[in-house]
Amino acid sequence: MITIGRSVRWFNDYKEEVLFSQQNGFDFMQVWFHKGKILIDRADEPKAQYFKKMNFPIIFHAVFDVDDFITFGNQLIDLVKYFDHKEVIIHPVCEDKPITDQTIYELSDNISNLSRIFTDMGVILYIENNSVIDTINYTPHDLKAVFDRNPDIELLLDLAHIDSYEHLQQIIDIKYPKCLHIADKHFSVKHEHLPVGKGDIDFDLIFSKYLFDFDGKVILEITEDDGSVADSKEKILKALPAKNR
Repeated sequence: MITIGRSVRWFNDYKEEVLFSQQNGFDFMQVWFHKGKILIDRADEPKAQYFKKMNFPIIFHAVFDVDDFITFGNQLIDLVKYFDHKEVIIHPVCEDKPITDQTIYELSDNISNLSRIFTDMGVILYIENNSVIDTINYTPHDLKAVFDRNPDIELLLDLAHIDSYEHLQQIIDIKYPKCLHIADKHFSVKHEHLPVGKGDIDFDLIFSKYLFDFDGKVILEITEDDGSVADSKEKILKALPAKNR
């Protein structure tokens, strides 16, 4: 069964974000974790306790540089344990050092080390594909290196990171996703996250031809005004496979 969440707008008051999600029928929210910190501008401290008190379902989205798996991995583990979560997202990047031919294999090994711990905890680990601006875990070659080394982890497919429908097909040929990030984009632009309907992506085509059998989590990564988020949700609900809604 498909569940639909949305990324927290980190610049808003967390309580208002929860209220908006409740009023608009979202099942959960995605919260960012970066360099050991939960990213939300306005929330009571300590934030983890405050989120737990608010009692709205969340999933953590950790942006990890290659070496962050070692530096901040234990903090992410502790956070997942504290919330008793059974799923967590890692968005791998490489911004702290130059990328070489071996970097993807270093990343893959670091994912593997953390994945074993999460597996023992009964936690599903999703790894996100990147856009062309990030240049790691973006190409089919990189994705294959990661998932060949780690067959038990799952793919979080960010549809706003594809360059074309051919690129999309190459990705899902390597690993079919169990989780989606959804935003629109123009194919002529390297990186955009627009409200659904404001770019070039044909979501009806995607869910009728490429992801017709999708059954998992959908996360809207749209940070514009309330109306744009709510409208995007309605458009995606119409495009999703009817049998899994």
